[in-house]
Amino acid sequence: MRTILSGYILREHVGPFLFAILVITFLFIMDLLIDYIDLFLGKGIALPVVLEVFFLSLGWMVALTVPMSVLVATVMAFGKLSADNEITAMKAAGVGIWQILAAPLLVTTLISAGLVQFNNHILPESNHRLASLLVNIHKKRPSLAIKQGMFNDMQGYTIRVEKLDGKTSAIEGVTIQRNTDDGKTETIVAEKGRIEFTRQGDVLTLFLRDGEIHAVDKASPAHYHRISFETHTIRITELGTELVRAEKNTRGDRELSASDMLARVHAYREEMDKHRQDREETIRSHLAARLSILDWQGPPAPDREEEPNPAAERDEARDLRNLGARLVAKEERITDRERQIDRYMVEVHKKYALPVACIVFILVGAPLGIQAHSGGPGVGIGLSIVFFVVYYLFLIGGEKLADRGYVPPAVAMWAANVLLGAIGIWMVARLMRETRHFRLPSFLRRKKDGDR
Repeated sequence: MRTILSGYILREHVGPFLFAILVITFLFIMDLLIDYIDLFLGKGIALPVVLEVFFLSLGWMVALTVPMSVLVATVMAFGKLSADNEITAMKAAGVGIWQILAAPLLVTTLISAGLVQFNNHILPESNHRLASLLVNIHKKRPSLAIKQGMFNDMQGYTIRVEKLDGKTSAIEGVTIQRNTDDGKTETIVAEKGRIEFTRQGDVLTLFLRDGEIHAVDKASPAHYHRISFETHTIRITELGTELVRAEKNTRGDRELSASDMLARVHAYREEMDKHRQDREETIRSHLAARLSILDWQGPPAPDREEEPNPAAERDEARDLRNLGARLVAKEERITDRERQIDRYMVEVHKKYALPVACIVFILVGAPLGIQAHSGGPGVGIGLSIVFFVVYYLFLIGGEKLADRGYVPPAVAMWAANVLLGAIGIWMVARLMRETRHFRLPSFLRRKKDGDR
């Protein structure tokens, strides 16, 4: 009986869960498209590369959509069960709230365990490949890069045109700046001209008319050259229209697994300990040197004033400045490592806090759905969005505070789970009290008495 009941409850979750996955992922993709549309169009990226960007972005999307979909599915499933009076029937049959929640909690625990593995193995690799691909896309030169009214960088040239006719390729109000190999800075201005690309799009030729060339020698700023011209041609080659793929040599915190980040944290802590020891040793050495000098000079005579020694005072001041500079450098190094450790530990805790949020959302979502008495998708999604926004604000705010050292990373990442988990347990406890004092409706009690 319990197996049939658990299977029925789980089947009620499948549809809303898949629906939430599709809707939330679609919203993320639309937001991503808005962010990258200018980059894709401006760089002339081929469709397969665009699809690869979206496919690699699914990694971080899954890490967020699965917990949120669990919340949506729980609210909608239990809302439907409550609206159809099936929760009431279960209570009447003596089924406790924890028995109703047992199957969803078990499955969600398995999902959480899978997300932990996903966050530590698949997500870092997808983030790394996505970051490498975006770097390569940003480096790619477009075949038609000149836009009017904007500065366009091409192979050492900075080009700006006031007007550009897309049909005739005529340009007006041209300003070009570049640094020559002999250390001069050239500024070329022309009233009008024309641009021409080769068929492959990797060579740009500018035919300029009625302009001037202004050159300044950086080594000798007083030397200034000004040349007028009627026609002038500039040829820019190797624009690089092909996307050149290259792997990033370094990995950020979101491109590492928890074990990799913990290894770096351990190395940073050892480095910090070494810097602290060096700092203390530097101070002790300086004090020992000063005390040895004082011992060598002996106590000053009481009836004789010390003669000022400017050279000795300058040496002492220089030694103090050097000591201060060394101590400040070590302190800055320690502070920098502490910040890096906080950033790594935030990501480590996040890899586990987000999966555990799935379990927390079961505890919150089930009472919400039961008490909402509606299985409509609007109510389920609305309530889920409110709670997930609260959770996400805690997560993002905690991450910012932890990165700046205001709160410990563990507190920052787990505070939302603890708070919402406590709320969820309190709501489940209320349902348990209602079940404990549950009575059959009066007409059912009369029928039962009549049967006796």
